[in-house]
Amino acid sequence: MSPNPEPANVEQGARYPVLDALRFVLAFWVAVGHYEIFPLFAGVNDATPFGRFLTRGWSTVVFGTPAVIVFFVISGFCIHIPFIGDKKLAVGRYYARRYTRILIPVAAALCLYRLFGQKLRFWGEHSILWESPLWSLLCEEIYYAAYPLLRYLRRVAGWPLLLSGSFAAGIATALTRPHAPDWHPFGPLGTATILLPVWLLGALLAEQAAALPTLTSAARIWLWRFAAWLGCWGSEMLHFKAKISYTLTMIAFGALAYFWVKKEIEYSRHRAPNKYLIAAGAWSYSLYLVHAQGMELFGWLPIPYLGYIPTWCFTMLSSLGFAYVFYFLVERPSHRLARSIKLNRPPRSAPASAMAPQSIGEAAP
Repeated sequence: MSPNPEPANVEQGARYPVLDALRFVLAFWVAVGHYEIFPLFAGVNDATPFGRFLTRGWSTVVFGTPAVIVFFVISGFCIHIPFIGDKKLAVGRYYARRYTRILIPVAAALCLYRLFGQKLRFWGEHSILWESPLWSLLCEEIYYAAYPLLRYLRRVAGWPLLLSGSFAAGIATALTRPHAPDWHPFGPLGTATILLPVWLLGALLAEQAAALPTLTSAARIWLWRFAAWLGCWGSEMLHFKAKISYTLTMIAFGALAYFWVKKEIEYSRHRAPNKYLIAAGAWSYSLYLVHAQGMELFGWLPIPYLGYIPTWCFTMLSSLGFAYVFYFLVERPSHRLARSIKLNRPPRSAPASAMAPQSIGEAAP
Protein backbone atom coordinates (compact mmCIF):
# COMPACT_ATOMS: atom_id res chain seq x y z
CA MET A 1 0.00 0.00 0.00
CA SER A 2 1.46 3.06 -1.30
CA PRO A 3 -1.68 2.99 0.26
CA ASN A 4 -1.97 6.75 0.00
CA PRO A 5 -0.66 8.54 -3.05
CA GLU A 6 -1.73 12.14 -3.51
CA PRO A 7 -5.39 12.74 -4.33
CA ALA A 8 -5.79 12.74 -8.07
CA ASN A 9 -5.09 15.31 -9.29
CA VAL A 10 -4.82 18.92 -8.30
CA GLU A 11 -2.18 19.95 -10.82
CA GLN A 12 -4.08 18.54 -13.75
CA GLY A 13 -7.40 19.89 -12.52
CA ALA A 14 -9.10 16.51 -12.27
CA ARG A 15 -10.29 15.60 -8.80
CA TYR A 16 -11.69 12.24 -7.75
CA PRO A 17 -12.86 12.45 -4.12
CA VAL A 18 -14.23 8.92 -4.35
CA LEU A 19 -10.65 7.64 -4.33
CA ASP A 20 -10.04 9.38 -1.00
CA ALA A 21 -13.15 7.73 0.44
CA LEU A 22 -12.10 4.33 -0.92
CA ARG A 23 -8.62 4.68 0.55
CA PHE A 24 -9.99 5.15 4.05
CA VAL A 25 -12.40 2.21 3.70
CA LEU A 26 -9.55 0.01 2.45
CA ALA A 27 -7.13 1.09 5.19
CA PHE A 28 -9.78 0.45 7.83
CA TRP A 29 -10.47 -2.94 6.24
CA VAL A 30 -6.78 -3.80 6.60
CA ALA A 31 -6.79 -2.66 10.23
CA VAL A 32 -9.83 -4.79 11.06
CA GLY A 33 -8.24 -7.73 9.26
CA HIS A 34 -5.14 -7.41 11.43
CA TYR A 35 -7.19 -7.24 14.63
CA GLU A 36 -10.52 -9.03 14.37
CA ILE A 37 -13.92 -8.40 12.90
CA PHE A 38 -16.61 -6.78 15.02
CA PRO A 39 -17.51 -9.43 17.64
CA LEU A 40 -21.12 -9.80 16.60
CA PHE A 41 -21.29 -13.44 17.68
CA ALA A 42 -18.78 -13.29 20.52
CA GLY A 43 -19.84 -15.56 23.36
CA VAL A 44 -21.85 -17.89 21.11
CA ASN A 45 -21.30 -21.52 22.06
CA ASP A 46 -19.15 -22.82 19.20
CA ALA A 47 -19.34 -26.37 20.52
CA THR A 48 -22.66 -26.72 18.69
CA PRO A 49 -22.77 -27.05 14.87
CA PHE A 50 -24.88 -23.90 14.48
CA GLY A 51 -22.69 -21.87 16.84
CA ARG A 52 -19.56 -23.04 15.07
CA PHE A 53 -21.10 -22.07 11.72
CA LEU A 54 -21.90 -18.57 12.97
CA THR A 55 -18.57 -17.85 14.60
CA ARG A 56 -16.34 -19.34 11.93
CA GLY A 57 -18.35 -17.95 9.06
CA TRP A 58 -18.39 -14.45 10.54
CA SER A 59 -14.65 -14.55 11.16
CA THR A 60 -13.99 -14.93 7.42
CA VAL A 61 -15.85 -11.79 6.36
CA VAL A 62 -12.74 -9.56 6.42
CA PHE A 63 -9.51 -10.46 4.64
CA GLY A 64 -6.96 -7.66 4.46
CA THR A 65 -4.69 -8.66 1.58
CA PRO A 66 -7.19 -7.92 -1.24
CA ALA A 67 -7.69 -4.41 0.16
CA VAL A 68 -3.99 -3.79 -0.39
CA ILE A 69 -4.39 -4.96 -3.98
CA VAL A 70 -7.08 -2.32 -4.54
CA PHE A 71 -4.60 0.22 -3.21
CA PHE A 72 -2.27 -0.74 -6.07
CA VAL A 73 -5.01 0.10 -8.59
CA ILE A 74 -5.58 3.50 -6.96
CA SER A 75 -1.84 4.14 -6.77
CA GLY A 76 -1.32 3.48 -10.47
CA PHE A 77 -4.23 5.84 -11.19
CA CYS A 78 -2.91 8.70 -9.07
CA ILE A 79 0.71 8.43 -10.20
CA HIS A 80 -0.12 8.36 -13.90
CA ILE A 81 -2.88 10.94 -14.18
CA PRO A 82 -0.65 14.07 -14.02
CA PHE A 83 1.37 12.78 -16.99
CA ILE A 84 -1.29 11.52 -19.39
CA GLY A 85 -0.65 12.20 -23.05
CA ASP A 86 2.23 14.45 -24.02
CA LYS A 87 2.66 16.08 -20.63
CA LYS A 88 6.33 16.40 -19.78
CA LEU A 89 7.74 14.31 -16.95
CA ALA A 90 10.49 16.11 -15.07
CA VAL A 91 12.10 12.97 -13.69
CA GLY A 92 14.16 14.59 -10.96
CA ARG A 93 11.22 16.57 -9.58
CA TYR A 94 8.99 13.52 -9.84
CA TYR A 95 11.39 11.38 -7.79
CA ALA A 96 11.97 14.13 -5.22
CA ARG A 97 8.25 14.60 -4.73
CA ARG A 98 7.44 10.91 -4.52
CA TYR A 99 10.15 9.99 -2.05
CA THR A 100 9.54 13.02 0.14
CA ARG A 101 5.86 12.14 0.28
CA ILE A 102 6.37 8.47 1.13
CA LEU A 103 9.68 8.00 2.92
CA ILE A 104 9.39 10.62 5.67
CA PRO A 105 6.28 8.92 7.16
CA VAL A 106 7.96 5.53 6.69
CA ALA A 107 11.01 6.69 8.66
CA ALA A 108 8.76 7.96 11.45
CA ALA A 109 6.77 4.72 11.40
CA LEU A 110 9.97 2.70 11.75
CA CYS A 111 10.87 4.71 14.85
CA LEU A 112 7.44 3.88 16.29
CA TYR A 113 7.82 0.20 15.42
CA ARG A 114 11.07 0.14 17.37
CA LEU A 115 9.52 2.06 20.26
CA PHE A 116 6.75 -0.53 20.43
CA GLY A 117 9.22 -3.37 20.62
CA GLN A 118 9.73 -4.55 17.03
CA LYS A 119 13.25 -5.39 15.91
CA LEU A 120 14.29 -3.44 12.86
CA ARG A 121 15.88 -6.10 10.70
CA PHE A 122 15.98 -4.91 7.11
CA TRP A 123 17.32 -8.08 5.50
CA GLY A 124 16.68 -11.77 5.88
CA GLU A 125 13.68 -13.93 6.67
CA HIS A 126 12.30 -11.68 9.40
CA SER A 127 12.84 -8.36 7.67
CA ILE A 128 10.64 -5.53 8.92
CA LEU A 129 9.96 -4.81 5.24
CA TRP A 130 7.96 -8.05 5.06
CA GLU A 131 6.63 -8.49 8.58
CA SER A 132 4.81 -5.16 8.61
CA PRO A 133 2.66 -3.07 6.25
CA LEU A 134 5.88 -1.92 4.58
CA TRP A 135 5.90 -4.89 2.19
CA SER A 136 3.42 -3.16 -0.11
CA LEU A 137 5.26 0.16 0.16
CA LEU A 138 8.45 -1.52 -1.00
CA CYS A 139 6.59 -2.69 -4.12
CA GLU A 140 5.25 0.84 -4.56
CA GLU A 141 8.77 2.27 -4.43
CA ILE A 142 9.78 -0.13 -7.19
CA TYR A 143 6.86 1.05 -9.32
CA TYR A 144 7.68 4.70 -8.63
CA ALA A 145 11.27 4.12 -9.66
CA ALA A 146 10.21 2.28 -12.82
CA TYR A 147 7.40 4.68 -13.77
CA PRO A 148 9.38 6.82 -16.24
CA LEU A 149 10.36 3.64 -18.10
CA LEU A 150 6.84 2.21 -17.90
CA ARG A 151 5.42 5.46 -19.24
CA TYR A 152 7.87 5.34 -22.13
CA LEU A 153 6.94 1.73 -22.90
CA ARG A 154 3.25 2.63 -22.82
CA ARG A 155 3.89 5.36 -25.42
CA VAL A 156 5.98 3.26 -27.80
CA ALA A 157 4.30 -0.14 -27.37
CA GLY A 158 0.75 0.72 -26.31
CA TRP A 159 -1.44 -0.68 -23.58
CA PRO A 160 -2.24 -4.07 -25.18
CA LEU A 161 1.41 -5.11 -25.41
CA LEU A 162 2.44 -3.59 -22.07
CA LEU A 163 -0.45 -5.13 -20.15
CA SER A 164 -0.23 -8.54 -21.81
CA GLY A 165 3.50 -8.66 -21.16
CA SER A 166 3.09 -7.66 -17.51
CA PHE A 167 0.31 -10.20 -16.95
CA ALA A 168 2.41 -12.93 -18.54
CA ALA A 169 5.44 -12.02 -16.41
CA GLY A 170 3.34 -11.79 -13.24
CA ILE A 171 1.61 -15.13 -13.75
CA ALA A 172 4.87 -16.85 -14.73
CA THR A 173 6.58 -15.51 -11.61
CA ALA A 174 3.69 -16.60 -9.35
CA LEU A 175 3.75 -20.10 -10.85
CA THR A 176 7.40 -20.58 -9.91
CA ARG A 177 6.21 -21.06 -6.31
CA PRO A 178 2.56 -22.11 -6.58
CA HIS A 179 2.32 -23.18 -2.93
CA ALA A 180 4.01 -20.14 -1.41
CA PRO A 181 2.21 -19.22 1.83
CA ASP A 182 2.79 -15.50 1.27
CA TRP A 183 4.97 -13.03 -0.62
CA HIS A 184 8.18 -13.78 1.29
CA PRO A 185 9.60 -16.44 -1.06
CA PHE A 186 9.38 -14.07 -4.03
CA GLY A 187 11.23 -11.15 -2.48
CA PRO A 188 10.58 -7.51 -3.38
CA LEU A 189 11.30 -7.76 -7.11
CA GLY A 190 9.34 -10.98 -7.54
CA THR A 191 6.34 -9.62 -5.65
CA ALA A 192 6.46 -6.36 -7.57
CA THR A 193 6.55 -8.33 -10.82
CA ILE A 194 3.49 -10.38 -9.83
CA LEU A 195 1.45 -7.29 -8.94
CA LEU A 196 2.71 -4.96 -11.68
CA PRO A 197 -0.27 -5.64 -14.00
CA VAL A 198 -2.62 -4.57 -11.21
CA TRP A 199 -0.76 -1.28 -10.80
CA LEU A 200 -0.76 -0.75 -14.55
CA LEU A 201 -4.52 -1.30 -14.67
CA GLY A 202 -4.81 1.71 -12.37
CA ALA A 203 -2.72 3.76 -14.80
CA LEU A 204 -4.97 2.60 -17.65
CA LEU A 205 -8.01 3.66 -15.66
CA ALA A 206 -6.49 7.13 -15.23
CA GLU A 207 -6.54 7.54 -19.00
CA GLN A 208 -10.12 6.29 -19.21
CA ALA A 209 -11.56 8.24 -16.28
CA ALA A 210 -12.45 11.48 -18.05
CA ALA A 211 -14.59 9.67 -20.63
CA LEU A 212 -16.37 7.28 -18.26
CA PRO A 213 -20.18 7.43 -18.26
CA THR A 214 -22.32 8.20 -15.22
CA LEU A 215 -23.69 5.27 -13.25
CA THR A 216 -27.01 6.18 -11.61
CA SER A 217 -28.17 2.82 -10.30
CA ALA A 218 -27.59 2.29 -6.56
CA ALA A 219 -28.45 -1.38 -7.03
CA ARG A 220 -25.70 -1.81 -9.61
CA ILE A 221 -22.99 -0.16 -7.54
CA TRP A 222 -23.91 -2.29 -4.53
CA LEU A 223 -23.80 -5.34 -6.78
CA TRP A 224 -20.26 -4.37 -7.75
CA ARG A 225 -19.34 -3.83 -4.11
CA PHE A 226 -20.70 -7.24 -3.26
CA ALA A 227 -18.74 -8.73 -6.17
CA ALA A 228 -15.57 -7.11 -4.83
CA TRP A 229 -16.23 -8.52 -1.36
CA LEU A 230 -17.06 -11.94 -2.83
CA GLY A 231 -13.77 -11.93 -4.72
CA CYS A 232 -12.03 -11.02 -1.46
CA TRP A 233 -13.79 -13.79 0.45
CA GLY A 234 -13.26 -16.30 -2.36
CA SER A 235 -9.52 -15.67 -2.44
CA GLU A 236 -9.42 -16.16 1.33
CA MET A 237 -11.26 -19.48 1.09
CA LEU A 238 -9.03 -20.66 -1.75
CA HIS A 239 -5.96 -19.77 0.30
CA PHE A 240 -6.92 -21.28 3.63
CA LYS A 241 -9.25 -24.09 2.58
CA ALA A 242 -8.17 -25.17 -0.91
CA LYS A 243 -4.46 -24.35 -0.37
CA ILE A 244 -4.39 -22.15 -3.49
CA SER A 245 -2.10 -19.33 -2.46
CA TYR A 246 -3.26 -15.75 -2.69
CA THR A 247 0.02 -15.07 -4.50
CA LEU A 248 -1.77 -16.68 -7.46
CA THR A 249 -5.28 -15.32 -6.97
CA MET A 250 -4.39 -11.68 -6.33
CA ILE A 251 -3.66 -11.03 -10.01
CA ALA A 252 -7.22 -12.04 -10.90
CA PHE A 253 -8.59 -10.10 -7.96
CA GLY A 254 -6.66 -7.05 -9.16
CA ALA A 255 -8.53 -7.22 -12.47
CA LEU A 256 -11.81 -7.36 -10.55
CA ALA A 257 -10.66 -4.40 -8.44
CA TYR A 258 -9.98 -2.39 -11.60
CA PHE A 259 -13.59 -2.83 -12.79
CA TRP A 260 -14.96 -2.11 -9.30
CA VAL A 261 -12.99 1.14 -8.90
CA LYS A 262 -14.09 2.16 -12.39
CA LYS A 263 -17.73 1.71 -11.38
CA GLU A 264 -17.15 3.68 -8.17
CA ILE A 265 -15.84 6.60 -10.25
CA GLU A 266 -18.86 6.36 -12.53
CA TYR A 267 -21.27 6.30 -9.60
CA SER A 268 -19.53 9.22 -7.87
CA ARG A 269 -20.60 11.39 -10.80
CA HIS A 270 -24.19 10.70 -9.86
CA ARG A 271 -23.85 10.81 -6.09
CA ALA A 272 -20.90 12.22 -4.18
CA PRO A 273 -19.26 9.94 -1.62
CA ASN A 274 -19.74 10.52 2.08
CA LYS A 275 -17.89 13.71 3.02
CA TYR A 276 -16.52 12.20 6.23
CA LEU A 277 -15.02 9.28 4.34
CA ILE A 278 -13.46 11.72 1.88
CA ALA A 279 -11.93 13.72 4.73
CA ALA A 280 -10.67 10.57 6.45
CA GLY A 281 -8.99 9.53 3.21
CA ALA A 282 -6.40 12.25 3.85
CA TRP A 283 -4.94 10.21 6.71
CA SER A 284 -5.56 6.69 5.41
CA TYR A 285 -1.82 6.28 4.71
CA SER A 286 -1.12 6.95 8.38
CA LEU A 287 -3.82 4.47 9.37
CA TYR A 288 -2.21 1.84 7.17
CA LEU A 289 1.24 2.49 8.62
CA VAL A 290 0.52 2.64 12.36
CA HIS A 291 -2.88 1.02 12.98
CA ALA A 292 -1.32 -1.85 14.93
CA GLN A 293 0.56 0.53 17.23
CA GLY A 294 -2.68 2.38 18.02
CA MET A 295 -4.29 -0.91 19.00
CA GLU A 296 -1.32 -1.85 21.13
CA LEU A 297 -1.43 1.51 22.86
CA PHE A 298 -4.97 0.82 24.05
CA GLY A 299 -3.79 -2.51 25.44
CA TRP A 300 -1.27 -0.67 27.59
CA LEU A 301 -3.91 1.46 29.26
CA PRO A 302 -4.97 0.39 32.76
CA ILE A 303 -8.59 -0.15 31.75
CA PRO A 304 -10.54 -3.13 33.12
CA TYR A 305 -12.06 -5.55 30.65
CA LEU A 306 -15.34 -4.09 29.41
CA GLY A 307 -16.68 -6.96 27.34
CA TYR A 308 -16.27 -8.06 23.74
CA ILE A 309 -18.00 -5.21 21.95
CA PRO A 310 -16.77 -2.23 24.06
CA THR A 311 -13.21 -3.57 23.92
CA TRP A 312 -13.37 -3.89 20.14
CA CYS A 313 -14.82 -0.40 19.73
CA PHE A 314 -12.28 1.27 22.01
CA THR A 315 -9.41 -0.62 20.41
CA MET A 316 -10.41 0.56 16.95
CA LEU A 317 -10.97 4.11 18.18
CA SER A 318 -7.49 4.04 19.69
CA SER A 319 -6.09 2.87 16.37
CA LEU A 320 -7.92 5.61 14.47
CA GLY A 321 -6.95 8.31 16.95
CA PHE A 322 -3.31 7.26 17.00
CA ALA A 323 -3.22 7.28 13.19
CA TYR A 324 -4.75 10.76 13.05
CA VAL A 325 -2.15 12.14 15.47
CA PHE A 326 0.57 10.54 13.33
CA TYR A 327 -0.96 12.17 10.27
CA PHE A 328 -1.12 15.58 11.94
CA LEU A 329 2.47 15.46 13.23
CA VAL A 330 4.24 13.58 10.43
CA GLU A 331 2.28 12.84 7.28
CA ARG A 332 0.64 16.20 6.71
CA PRO A 333 3.92 18.16 6.99
CA SER A 334 5.63 15.69 4.64
CA HIS A 335 2.73 16.00 2.21
CA ARG A 336 2.96 19.78 2.22
CA LEU A 337 6.71 19.60 1.71
CA ALA A 338 6.23 17.22 -1.22
CA ARG A 339 3.59 19.44 -2.82
CA SER A 340 6.00 22.36 -2.70
CA ILE A 341 8.04 20.44 -5.28
CA LYS A 342 6.20 21.21 -8.50
CA LEU A 343 5.97 18.32 -10.93
CA ASN A 344 6.77 20.61 -13.84
CA ARG A 345 9.06 23.59 -13.81
CA PRO A 346 6.98 26.76 -14.44
CA PRO A 347 7.86 28.48 -17.72
CA ARG A 348 10.39 31.24 -17.42
CA SER A 349 9.00 34.71 -17.87
CA ALA A 350 10.27 36.44 -20.95
CA PRO A 351 12.54 39.44 -20.35
CA ALA A 352 10.79 42.78 -20.42
CA SER A 353 12.70 43.74 -23.56
CA ALA A 354 11.29 40.74 -25.36
CA MET A 355 7.72 41.25 -24.17
CA ALA A 356 7.16 44.75 -25.63
CA PRO A 357 9.11 47.14 -27.83
CA GLN A 358 11.01 49.80 -25.96
CA SER A 359 10.11 53.45 -26.33
CA ILE A 360 12.64 55.87 -27.76
CA GLY A 361 13.31 57.29 -24.31
CA GLU A 362 13.94 53.82 -22.80
CA ALA A 363 16.36 52.99 -25.56
CA ALA A 364 18.38 56.15 -25.10
CA PRO A 365 21.66 55.90 -23.22
